Amino acid sequence: MAATVLVRSDVDAGLRLIKILDQGGFGVVAALWLFLTDAEKWKLVVAYKGPNKDLEKKYLEAATLISQWRREHLEDNILDLSNVRITGADDPLIAGLKNVVRVDGTSELRFSNNLINGIYVEDALIHRLAA
Repeated sequence: MAATVLVRSDVDAGLRLIKILDQGGFGVVAALWLFLTDAEKWKLVVAYKGPNKDLEKKYLEAATLISQWRREHLEDNILDLSNVRITGADDPLIAGLKNVVRVDGTSELRFSNNLINGIYVEDALIHRLAA
């Protein structure tokens, strides 16, 4: 298990972010908290339908959706994008995980101490991993 704890408030803020992205038509196909061993911290990984070549556009789209939500709801309890890594569905980790795990909707599935596509996953909390 990871040395640094993933706190419930961060998990809830991440789930709120996923909901906002879904409502905005972002195309979230995967969302999971991943423990980054080297940095000793957790990061929410969000994969969208489409290739990595659209990353800049997708970060801007996510920032716009978050900004709109904050203006409409006058709340700031959404995960900050500095704690999020957005990637395409063709990301090697996402592609490898899809071969092993499927999580539809939004859930919480723990995935620890596994090697996927040559990538060691010390700890992860998977919210969504659609085919």
